[in-house]
Amino acid sequence: MTYTQFKEGKFNKAIFGVGSAENHGFHLPFGNDTLVSHAIAMAVAQKVEGMLVLPPVNIGVSYHYDDFPFTLTLRPEVMIEVLKDLLNSTIRQGINRIIIINGHDGNIAPIEIAARSVKVANPEAFIASLDAWWIKAGELLPQDTFEVWNGLG
Repeated sequence: MTYTQFKEGKFNKAIFGVGSAENHGFHLPFGNDTLVSHAIAMAVAQKVEGMLVLPPVNIGVSYHYDDFPFTLTLRPEVMIEVLKDLLNSTIRQGINRIIIINGHDGNIAPIEIAARSVKVANPEAFIASLDAWWIKAGELLPQDTFEVWNGLG
């Protein structure tokens, strides 16, 4: 997106995915959590006028997967600060309605802490997060959807 496209877009809302950089077994790609959360953000933005899709956060809190090959991780306190900076930057650009689509279990608490902290400092802001899309998807999709690959979807 160019400067002109941003200005002409009349964006008043933003959405972004938060994922991880970890191994997802033999059947899913590295970065799967980021790819899925970003795809959900893109799909939402197509249906909501004035919704800007921000770049996804590609690395999350994954230290609990350190035993698996090529896991990259941020410490929880670093993740909180990264998210706070992203949220505050978005608000400074005049967009104070923000949705976070989380794609990774280790990010749930840091997202909640960051969102609450930014909301306290910016009471006019509306910050919502979908903490675990896979739970809602499990309620909406056919019962056997996640049974492939021994439940690893």
